[in-house]
Amino acid sequence: MDLMKEFLECLSNIDYDIFDEDYLNELLDRRDSASFDDEWCRVGEEIEALKNHQNYTDENEKEQNKIREKAFMIVEENTESELSDYVSDDFGLIYDSLVLSYKDEWLNKLIAAYKNQKIPAGEL
Repeated sequence: MDLMKEFLECLSNIDYDIFDEDYLNELLDRRDSASFDDEWCRVGEEIEALKNHQNYTDENEKEQNKIREKAFMIVEENTESELSDYVSDDFGLIYDSLVLSYKDEWLNKLIAAYKNQKIPAGEL
């Protein structure tokens, strides 16, 4: 999926030099905030409810896992923090939304953050 390759490229191009311990802690706190986490969970639940064997295959599952792994490795190599897990989850969510043609205003903002080479957090 070309769009996912583009997002992975954007993830690679983030300026990780600013990701010191304080910055990472603040970023992780903002991702755990209700304004971010509640929306992330809402979108995740809506996407999961759309999945069935006709529209989401084992091939999709394998592809999603590859994309999540690539995203995880990019962040892990640059931050060595639990942020890699969060970003991997984001990329799984984005991939699933594309496969299922799921549209959502909040998800569009999440995607836009990655396109702008930023890790989404807090109020989007």
